Amino acid sequence: MKLKSITLILICLFSLNNFAQNIYVCESYSEEGNPIGIINKLETIAYGKAVNVLIDNEKKINSNILYLFIDKLSNGKYVPFDSKILNVDKEKLWAAIKYEFHEAGVYELYFLNASEEKITSLKLEVKILNDRGFENFSGSSGGLGNAQFVFCDMIVNNKPMNPISQLSLSTRNGETYVFINNYSPFSTDKIVVKIWERQENSSEYKELISTKKFKVTPKWSITFFKLTFDKVGDYKIDVNDNNNKLIVSNILTVIN
Repeated sequence: MKLKSITLILICLFSLNNFAQNIYVCESYSEEGNPIGIINKLETIAYGKAVNVLIDNEKKINSNILYLFIDKLSNGKYVPFDSKILNVDKEKLWAAIKYEFHEAGVYELYFLNASEEKITSLKLEVKILNDRGFENFSGSSGGLGNAQFVFCDMIVNNKPMNPISQLSLSTRNGETYVFINNYSPFSTDKIVVKIWERQENSSEYKELISTKKFKVTPKWSITFFKLTFDKVGDYKIDVNDNNNKLIVSNILTVIN
């Protein structure tokens, strides 16, 4: 009986080692995918520092893509901050991507595979230093409204992927996803999206070109939807509740 217990423990230990996965933030990495200069706490200056985010899968990745999600701690919980798509060699045991942090805070970094399964995660504290090498406590400016408003390529696992600031008609066919995180319940059963166009030689967005309505559940705090544009220009997108009260707004430039 004792021999069986020892055998079972050894099998479990072997399985854990065989399927272990690690994520590192590091200065660089070797040709074999070993991290060099592992960073446990990042101190950088205001214009950012490029680091490598590396996953050591310790077995074949068996996927042509991986999703890197970066969430930021805000009001006691981690909220979506940024995301990237990695095209990887599924025969390799590791993959890496460069990333720059420009804002102080505590972040959770994690990878999802093509099946949207969470592989591994890591917490990272980022401090922003001024030119004299002291910590800079000034925060970054927010957008129009208190909610998060992100234009992106796609939504995966209820999170925005590949955020964009410009939309290309030729490469994206004028289509973009909009991701909204209100950080608290919407308290409305629908949102009203108004799209305003900026006229040439003017700084104001006065021409209302479209109004769309989307159903939501009042207890939701996150939603997303798709918008399509067919001509170049600068647009302001207002997201309102069913009483026409502004929730959040953002600006999008559409190019050829």
